[in-house]
Amino acid sequence: MNLVLDIGNTSVRLALFSKNKIIKNELIHTFSSDFLRKFISANPDVKNICVSNTAMKNDFIVPISKEFKIRYFDINKISNLPICSEYQTPETLGSDRLALAVGASIKYPGENLIIDLGTCITYDIIIANNYIGGQISPGLKMRLLALHNYTANLPNIDFQIPVGFLGKNTDDSILIGVYEGVAAEINGILQKYKMRYPNINIILTGGDSQIFQEKLKNINFIDPYLLIHGLNYIIASNE
Repeated sequence: MNLVLDIGNTSVRLALFSKNKIIKNELIHTFSSDFLRKFISANPDVKNICVSNTAMKNDFIVPISKEFKIRYFDINKISNLPICSEYQTPETLGSDRLALAVGASIKYPGENLIIDLGTCITYDIIIANNYIGGQISPGLKMRLLALHNYTANLPNIDFQIPVGFLGKNTDDSILIGVYEGVAAEINGILQKYKMRYPNINIILTGGDSQIFQEKLKNINFIDPYLLIHGLNYIIASNE
């Protein structure tokens, strides 16, 4: 079995694969060496581990992998990937974006735009197994927090889908502004990419994808587990 970890800014997605089938999938908010050691002990058939980490130190993962004689795959140091890349600074390309590109190239062959709605919103283009590049902008929660942190009086509020188009109080004005702003940004970017790549598939993923899927146009696939599939494919490409 393969163990894959998607370590993000707010949570960790953990999944066990038997070949290409997910047999266990958990979202956890407290990730530690003790947790990982107990998890592997409870799943002794794990042979490989692959990690996408955009947030925390994971110094304990490699020693634990060695302890249990599990092969550890560092995405940023693997040369045998099922895609090529035109990115000019590969050392700064996030492992999450790379894993998403791998997942899309195998699950959805052809031309793809991957939109990952998380702490940041990332847009990544992959054409015929070739990673072209993309864009990064602030995500939903980051925008709400920025309005609070960089003003004197705007409150820090939790997101909920707003009702209506005009805010009649400050909380609603913030919610509507951020919600409609994100949707308008994505739809505008989609339109530009569609003009350049008329046959491109639009793939929506990430923790906030369900919030916006009804507001977005021309979405071909909604795949919340694209990243973890990409990590599993990376293991398969190196076996």
